[in-house]
Amino acid sequence: MLITFLRHATAEVGGLSLPDSDRALIDKGEKQVKRIAAFCLANGLIPGSIYCSPLLRAQQTARILNQSLPGSPAPQTVSWLAIETATPTILIELSKLAQRGISDAWLVGHEPDFSITISRLLGTTPDNIVIKKASLTRLDANFSDQASAKLLWSIPCALMHQGQT
Repeated sequence: MLITFLRHATAEVGGLSLPDSDRALIDKGEKQVKRIAAFCLANGLIPGSIYCSPLLRAQQTARILNQSLPGSPAPQTVSWLAIETATPTILIELSKLAQRGISDAWLVGHEPDFSITISRLLGTTPDNIVIKKASLTRLDANFSDQASAKLLWSIPCALMHQGQT
């Protein structure tokens, strides 16, 4: 199963007056997602399915990706991508997707959850994984025995240039 992790794009800074769940993308974040979509289009990266955190910034990231990337499916909001979901829960849900025959899942979510999940699948520690905002990280995961994966690539938005492969 191919799993592509898309960390949400740059959002408002949280604080006492703004609950974390209400943080929206800023202009820079919207531009980042459009850059990701253009990069994906130029490189033939069309999601098979998109699963998204219920938090606003992730919802906006997924929606802009879907609107800017022709052929991409509508995002599906799932509670198991909310912030601070336990890694075993995420892995169980990914295993369920694999059992249902989902072969290409894109996840739109948050740190540190993505680093922890990726490190668990790769058999390393979270300290060895850095998932930047608006980055794509693709794994080839196997859920048949014990959850494991191989890192295929990880690309931060800053290195995504239109028209280049």
